[in-house]
Amino acid sequence: MITLDIKDLYVNLPTKNLLHITEFWLNGCNHDPVTTEHILYLLKIILKQNYFQYNNQFYQPNKGIAMGSPISGTLAEIYLQYLEEIFVKHCLENKEITYYKRYVYDLLIILDQNKISADTIYSVINNIDKSLEFKISQEENNTINYLDLSFNRTAINVELNI
Repeated sequence: MITLDIKDLYVNLPTKNLLHITEFWLNGCNHDPVTTEHILYLLKIILKQNYFQYNNQFYQPNKGIAMGSPISGTLAEIYLQYLEEIFVKHCLENKEITYYKRYVYDLLIILDQNKISADTIYSVINNIDKSLEFKISQEENNTINYLDLSFNRTAINVELNI
């Protein structure tokens, strides 16, 4: 079992990739090309108006999205679902990962160590996009913490210990 946590997700989201990923999802939904074009145009405007205020000064970061923006959570979700589509889905289908759960940007993964290692998952997911950095935690003594819960691996199953 491993957990992965994305370090500073909102401020490191690759905004240029967000446009391409949004287009990927819209094309997958068979949207009218004109509607897709309009949505992408509006998203581009929103991403260009990405700024924040600190100590009575305004700043516009080179990357990422503002944590307090009403659209930040939605954009992060669009991006993370894309990562799941291109990486996690493949691992689940090949049964390298036997269980996957994500809550916002905290991931719990149970993997088949005969098919893939925790180091391989960590390396691959950290190389999908250089803007994002995942922090890995591995189980110790057959136990791992995830979202203030402790999961314990036994020979029979995984038990929840609260």
